[in-house]
Amino acid sequence: MSKVDAVRLSSVLGIDVAQAMLRLRNERYPAETEHDTCLRLIAEDTQRRRHGA
Repeated sequence: MSKVDAVRLSSVLGIDVAQAMLRLRNERYPAETEHDTCLRLIAEDTQRRRHGA
């Protein structure tokens, strides 16, 4: 599942897959799955884009 999440994150954020895999690994909260991390990072990026930050 982690590859699928990395590809999805890569596609949404416009970064390469290797960088997406690193972000999934490095920005994961304790007890959070990689899928949850992927969804959270996408949501945070969407919020940032909406508010122009």
